[in-house]
Amino acid sequence: MSNRKLKYGIILFLLVLSLILGSIILYSRNNEDFKIIFLDVGQGDAILLSQGSYQVLIDGGRDGKLLLEKLGKYIPFWDREIEVILATHPDQDHIAGLIDVLRKYKVKTIIKTQDQSESQTYKTFQEEIEKEKAESVSAKKGTEIKFLSEARAKIIYPFSETGDIQDNGSNGGSTVIKLEIGNENFLLTGDLPKEKESILAGSDLDIASRVLKIAHHGSKYSTSEEFLEKVSPKEAVISVSRNNSYGHPNEEVLNLLKEKNINILRTDEKGDIVFNCKKNLSCQIE
Repeated sequence: MSNRKLKYGIILFLLVLSLILGSIILYSRNNEDFKIIFLDVGQGDAILLSQGSYQVLIDGGRDGKLLLEKLGKYIPFWDREIEVILATHPDQDHIAGLIDVLRKYKVKTIIKTQDQSESQTYKTFQEEIEKEKAESVSAKKGTEIKFLSEARAKIIYPFSETGDIQDNGSNGGSTVIKLEIGNENFLLTGDLPKEKESILAGSDLDIASRVLKIAHHGSKYSTSEEFLEKVSPKEAVISVSRNNSYGHPNEEVLNLLKEKNINILRTDEKGDIVFNCKKNLSCQIE
């Protein structure tokens, strides 16, 4: 009799557990909250765009183990697929972490420019892309990522496919993405230098955005006053590590942001920076 009760008890427990897990998965898949997460990955960039079970990862920092830990915090444990990976350019502090992601997750689509690097990191990254056999899309103006809601991420730079920018010059080919969520806009700039910012500022493109991801970790080679005036952000996010050897973020850049009363959000001070956008509502900083 006791064995029968034990068997029934186990069956009932498994049934309840299945219902709970099913409810969690169903809720996650249908949760319409849209999150933009600037991951604290040290001296590098990694941005996760997430809505329910749909994820887009923009860059991956230089530490794959750290990046996987961060993704495990925000992606449901049962979800082993990332819909899109976008590499803004081939620098190590933007692509190295993506190597481990390609090994651990199923990736549907990979977006990147034709810019290349001679580094071993880039070669390994390319090898993992070939193994993954994901759809390959060129990162150029007009490429668009659509989400479950009406949100969309549009590539606005580079204007055409590149392919002859090597190593130190790769920043000039950085992919720039404008993320539109209702009336909210986020401008994500990779490591774009001032001379390329000037091209965008002088174009007829609408780059005005509430949030600007400061290019190149706040270095002196990016973030001109002309560009800031055209974007006119309320918040500026700087992805940077504590006590880094590059002196990022540059003091002049910080002073310029302060002069324009732009709220500065730094990963070295705040850790992960999360914007939560609820349906038909504005995005709030968590």
